[in-house]
Amino acid sequence: MKTRVAVVVGALAAMAAGASAGPVAAQMPTMPGHYHQGELGDKYLMIEQAMRCNCSCGLDVHSCQFQMQCDVSPGWSQRIRRELEAGRDMEAIKAGFVADYGGTVLMAPPPEGFNLVGYLLPSVAIVVAGMFVGLTVRRGTLGNEKLAPVVDLSDDDAQRLAAALRKLDQDESPDW
Repeated sequence: MKTRVAVVVGALAAMAAGASAGPVAAQMPTMPGHYHQGELGDKYLMIEQAMRCNCSCGLDVHSCQFQMQCDVSPGWSQRIRRELEAGRDMEAIKAGFVADYGGTVLMAPPPEGFNLVGYLLPSVAIVVAGMFVGLTVRRGTLGNEKLAPVVDLSDDDAQRLAAALRKLDQDESPDW
């Protein structure tokens, strides 16, 4: 019985050691504790979430390395951490990535130049569409087209109207 327990404990220890020696564990930060704590950790997390991983997953660097486990985001994350520890400003770190990989590396492009079209166009389109709908509705209800009231109805027209209404009632009545 004791040997079975020893074998099970040894197997569990071996599995734990093998799992921690895998490729994902090698990519994790080697610093003790959770690295996204404190002021430096907050900056680290903000930069990781502001940068798009270029492994074509479309996620930010922080999410990609834990959800997709690609080989790009851990390297970028280590670069961000090294530069923060060296005392570089957050904007300078982002600018370095933009210089190396282009503007597509940012999750949200800066609101300048042609990018302003992307920020302003949806609002302008909603306002213009609202004005168009408002004018269309107003023109339809307050238009110049007036309906003339029927004053004199002949006996023949009255009979045709009554017959049409009876037929409509029969066609529209429920079958139950």
